[in-house]
Amino acid sequence: MPFNTAWVTHYYGTPGGAVSPNTYCVNDTTKSDYGKCYNIGPGKAYFVQTDTTTWPIDPSTGKDSFPCAADGTCTRFTNTVSNRTLATIFSYTGKQGIIQFFYTRAHSPYGFDRVFPSPTYGSTTYLIIYLASPNYESAPWPIYDPVVGHKMYLNPYTISVGNVAIFKWQGNIFTTTAYLVAIEAYLNNVWYAGITTVMYAYESSPLAVIPLDYDKEWLPYQELRNAFGYASNGVDQPGWNADDIIRVLRELFPGRAWAVFDDRQYVLYLYNLTPDYVPDWLIEKLAPTAMKVIQSPADVAVAKAWLDLLNERNAQIPPQAELP
Repeated sequence: MPFNTAWVTHYYGTPGGAVSPNTYCVNDTTKSDYGKCYNIGPGKAYFVQTDTTTWPIDPSTGKDSFPCAADGTCTRFTNTVSNRTLATIFSYTGKQGIIQFFYTRAHSPYGFDRVFPSPTYGSTTYLIIYLASPNYESAPWPIYDPVVGHKMYLNPYTISVGNVAIFKWQGNIFTTTAYLVAIEAYLNNVWYAGITTVMYAYESSPLAVIPLDYDKEWLPYQELRNAFGYASNGVDQPGWNADDIIRVLRELFPGRAWAVFDDRQYVLYLYNLTPDYVPDWLIEKLAPTAMKVIQSPADVAVAKAWLDLLNERNAQIPPQAELP
């Protein structure tokens, strides 16, 4: 049985290709710029600050007065937790995913033992597994363990405030669900920023190509979950039958743009889309032999919204040339 390879990258404040980005936030309350974040790249940093009396959130507008939240450089959390789920990487109903590689870079006031985002399967965090195994090498950093296939760096470069932790892993773990989780250990007044890339494989299948919100759009609909699985990149969403995927999407999202790839006929079906809106990188990934328009877009803004969100979730920045 052939398998597809999927890549998912989640940005939370630092760019992917930069060797030593100076991304940081200030959590020293004695500083005049307390609560500010600097050199934020794609996405936003995360800042935990529970004091909503000093820094209230307007209940009518949701506007947050905390400095980095107010200027749009961070996402603020007002509660403390042990482990915080930042994103669902994939969730496949009846389909098997195989996590093969991930890379996480985190900037935070701490090191690996606190506020470090890492992929998880089920309720198990990879980082917890590996940190439980002592390292007996002569040099403490970087740590490379060929037995479990991971390499760790602590402060390979310096930032103005805080520490840098990098974690690389390669192997094979079978799971139907994977999440991006941050180990916060109930800390308050703490920030973290970074980037996580995950590579995984899954059985070749018909695909639903539509970026969805996991909690608000995919999870609430049983018929949607029965038709295809969820992937945060909006592309690697396998189902059992292309006709069933099309039927469910037409019923639930008649006003949205979406595409369905039939992996048996190698046909890409387009709804509220025309081939002009299908990006080159998606054609290269799926390699369809034909594209068929189920319904042309009555409003080009709907088609462009699909393209822009798909490009954003798949790190295609900047997007392709402006379309009419």
